Amino acid sequence: MVSGSEELDPVTLYGYTELKLRVPIMKMTKIALVCVLLGTGRVLLAAGPEQNLEKTFPVAGGGKLIVMADQGSIDVKTTDTDKVEVHVLREAKQATQAQALDLFSNHEVTFTQERNVVSVSARNTKTSNGFSWRGRPYLEVRYLINLPRKFDVELSTSGGDVRVGELDGAATARTSSGAIDLAGATGKIEARNSGGDIEVGAARSDVSARTSSGAIRLRAVGGRVEASNSGGDIRLGDIGGDVVARTSSGAIQLRSTHGAAELSNSGGDISVEEARGEVRAQTSSGQIALRVIQGAVNAKNSGGDVKIESAGGSVTARTSSGAIRIGHVGGKLVEARNSGGDISIGEAAGGVVVETSSGNIRLKSAGGNVEAKNSGGNITLGDLGGEVVAQTSSGNVEIHLAKGQADLKNSGGNISLAEARGAVVATTSSGTIAVGFTKQPTADSRMEVSGGGITLTLPETAALNLDAHSSGGRIVADIPVTITIHGETRTDALQGKINGGGPAMLLRSSSGDIHLKKLVRLLEKEG
Repeated sequence: MVSGSEELDPVTLYGYTELKLRVPIMKMTKIALVCVLLGTGRVLLAAGPEQNLEKTFPVAGGGKLIVMADQGSIDVKTTDTDKVEVHVLREAKQATQAQALDLFSNHEVTFTQERNVVSVSARNTKTSNGFSWRGRPYLEVRYLINLPRKFDVELSTSGGDVRVGELDGAATARTSSGAIDLAGATGKIEARNSGGDIEVGAARSDVSARTSSGAIRLRAVGGRVEASNSGGDIRLGDIGGDVVARTSSGAIQLRSTHGAAELSNSGGDISVEEARGEVRAQTSSGQIALRVIQGAVNAKNSGGDVKIESAGGSVTARTSSGAIRIGHVGGKLVEARNSGGDISIGEAAGGVVVETSSGNIRLKSAGGNVEAKNSGGNITLGDLGGEVVAQTSSGNVEIHLAKGQADLKNSGGNISLAEARGAVVATTSSGTIAVGFTKQPTADSRMEVSGGGITLTLPETAALNLDAHSSGGRIVADIPVTITIHGETRTDALQGKINGGGPAMLLRSSSGDIHLKKLVRLLEKEG
C-alpha cells in the first residue's frame, strides 16, 4: 500500500500470466521473470518483480530530510540542487506473482513535506513478510535520495545500510543491521548501529558513534568524539576535541587529538600516537602504547604491557602482568606499579615511585625524590637529583648518582652507589656494599652487611668520625685515620677521626672485609 493522491498509468507484469494493476504514486517496471515449477505446482519468480516509487520535492538550502524505514538500505547523495528526489526501489524475492502483489500492498510508504522538511516513512502492515526466512517470500527495499548539500538528515532503518555523501549540515543515522557510512558533515553527527560498521570521513563538529557489533572508523573530526563499541575495533584519526572511546572486544587506535582522551577496553590493545591533553587508558587484556602525550597520563592494564614514549605531565602506570616502559616524563611525578614484570623509565623531570613484585626496575634519571621497591629482581638507578629509597628482596641495587640522602636495603644481593653526595644508609643480608663519596658528607651514614664486605671510597679532604667493625674479616684503610690505641692493635676494628673528624661513618660486617679507599678522581662535576 502506498499513501498519496496521484495515480499513474497502468503497467504490466510479464510471466506465465499477465496482470494489470493500477496503484497510487507507484510505477511497476516491466521485468522478464524466470519461473520455477515446484512440486506443489506453484510458480515462483526467481528474479522477482519490482514496484518502484519516485517523488520530487522543491526545497531551499538549510532544510531537513527525515527517513523512517522499517527495512531496506538508504543511500543519500548530495548535489548543487534545489530539490529532494526520492526513489524507493522495491523487489519481491522468492515470490509468486500473487505473493509479490501482496508484499507490495502491505508495504506502506508515506511522503510528506512541511515547509522545508521532507519526510519519508515506510512500514509493513504484515510484519512476517519483512525478511527472508527459510525460503519464504520477502521484500527487498532500497531508498535512493538526492538532495542539496546544505541539508540536515535524520535517517533510520531496521534492516540495511545507511550511506550519506558530504553534507553542509548535521546527520543522524540509525540501523539495526548493516553499515553506516557518512562521507562528512559540518554539523553534529550521531550514528547508532546494532549490527555493523560505522565509518565517518570528515566531520567539522562533534561525533557520537555507537555499535554493538562491527568496527568504528572516524578519519577526521573537528570537535569532540564519543565512540562506543560492544564487539569490535575503534579507529580514530585526527580529532580536534576530547575523545571518549570504549569497546568490550577489539582494539582502540587514536592517531591524534587536540584535547584529552579517555579510552577503555575490556579485551584488546589501546594505542595513541599524539595527544595534547590528558590521556586516561585502561584495558583488561592487551597492550597500552602511548607515543607523544603533552598532558598527564593514567594507564592501567590488567593483562599486558604499558608503553609510554613521552608525557608532558605526571604519569601513573599500572599492570598486573607484563612490562612497563616509560621514556621521557616532564611532569612532577611518575608512579609505576607492576605485579608481574619489569619497569623501565628513561628521564623523569620530577619524582619517581616505582614498585614491582617480579622483574627488574631501571631508571635512567630523575630530578626529584625516588622510591623503588622490588620483591624479586634488580634495581638499577642512574642520576638522581633528590633523595632515594631503594629496597629489594632478591637481586642487586645499583645507583650511579644520588644527590640527596640514600636509604638502601637488600635482603639477598649487592648494594652499589657510585657517587653519593648525601648521607647513606645501606643494609644487606647477603652480598657486598660499595659506596663512593665525591664530596664531604653532611650527615651521619651507616652501612651494615651480614654476609659480605664493605668498600667505602672517600675524597682526600673528607672529614669523618669513623667506627668500623668486622666480625669475620679485616679492615684495610688506604687513607689516614687518627686513632687512640688502648691495648693491642686490632685488624677487625678501626675507630678514629679522618681529617679532624666530622659526621659519623658507621661500618659493620659480619663476614667479609671493610676497605677504605681514597678517591682518585671525580666521577662527574657536580651539576
